[in-house]
Amino acid sequence: MNNKNLSIVLALICATAVSFFWGGYHALTPLLFLSGLSLVSVICLWSSSYMETRSLVTPSPLAVFGWSLFTLGIIAIAQFLYRRVPLVGLDGGASRSLLVLIPALLLIVCVWVKGYLRFFDTLLVSVYFLLFTVSLYYSYSHKFGWCIWVVISSMIFSAIMEYLGGIEGLWVYQFNEPMAFFIVFTWTLRILTILAVSSLLGVEIQE
Repeated sequence: MNNKNLSIVLALICATAVSFFWGGYHALTPLLFLSGLSLVSVICLWSSSYMETRSLVTPSPLAVFGWSLFTLGIIAIAQFLYRRVPLVGLDGGASRSLLVLIPALLLIVCVWVKGYLRFFDTLLVSVYFLLFTVSLYYSYSHKFGWCIWVVISSMIFSAIMEYLGGIEGLWVYQFNEPMAFFIVFTWTLRILTILAVSSLLGVEIQE
């Protein structure tokens, strides 16, 4: 076990727990969400045993504080799947672009259909465009097999956690929906952007 990595992950777990209680979320007794959070913590502790310290540290400050555990958990799951199913025969320029274009298009459709478009001002549109552009750069400069597992892991994991938090009252969307589907695709762009910035800083977390 890498003691430095263990200390980093334990610090993130403690920071998340403090934020959870400080925000008063414990009053809602979100048992399902806490179960998911506990599972993420276990995954992060497990990944700290083999991940390089530099790789572990780099995504954390780049993610929104409080969501670092989720980011590390998604990356750890993607690494686990990529090592077992690398999908080397599917690589290609078109397939790499589709990995970002499809989530981006689905995000736009969900925002349009569900009536969230009115919340998207010029600044927010610019932020999403930046996420899209950086994600596209990352997908083109890295292996398809790795990127697709990042996309799949982020979509599945974010959908589960966003839904659990919604049904337990941690956050509320319009029409009392437990989850806004565009958030799932937003997570995909976030994770790819975090990995892209890490790559630009000289830290590759592909394997």
